Amino acid sequence: MYDTGGSHSVCDNAPAYYDARERVNWLKGELARDERRAALARNGDDEAAAQLMLKPVATEDAYRWFGTFLGLFPPAAIFGRIFQAPFARGDYAWLGFLCLLALALCCSVGRSVGGRLGQKVDNPRARTAVMTLLAALPVAIAWGVITGGTGGLVFFGIGALVGPFFAIPVALAGFLAFMQLHRLLSRGGMIEERHLFPLTFGLPCVIAAAILGM
Repeated sequence: MYDTGGSHSVCDNAPAYYDARERVNWLKGELARDERRAALARNGDDEAAAQLMLKPVATEDAYRWFGTFLGLFPPAAIFGRIFQAPFARGDYAWLGFLCLLALALCCSVGRSVGGRLGQKVDNPRARTAVMTLLAALPVAIAWGVITGGTGGLVFFGIGALVGPFFAIPVALAGFLAFMQLHRLLSRGGMIEERHLFPLTFGLPCVIAAAILGM
């Protein structure tokens, strides 16, 4: 069959849906829709699981509690290792006061910074395990620099420069483990309280025990 001008055959024209580019675009669209449906299904399951929790704790509060205990137990262990000799001699009156003041600052600042970081994390299950691992690095460094620097100010100001060198390794070990475990146990941005406190309390205690055992 030819057109009225007889210049070309109409039968040779392939329909539009046979065009290779159109088919590739259609396939990409279908794959994207499948991924969205799967994500919605996962989110729906997470939301349902979160509603069944007896005492759900939001991500912000979970990170706030973890920052509190991470600012308490590991620094206490570090002070014990550094000032072991003065404490053994009984020279602990003024030094003990400085350590207690530094611990109070580390707890309060660690709690505040942890809560702010938790706000940015929001729903941890929205990220993959690999992305959570990568996100833990800047989170830990930020927490270590701010908390370690603030706590170190007590020691005549010079501690503000030294504190982060002690705090960053502690924060890296803590947040790398906590963020992965929190992601596994949380649902819909919430975690059961009975699952949370073994993490927020246990992980800092393990790190402190490792410091004391060095």
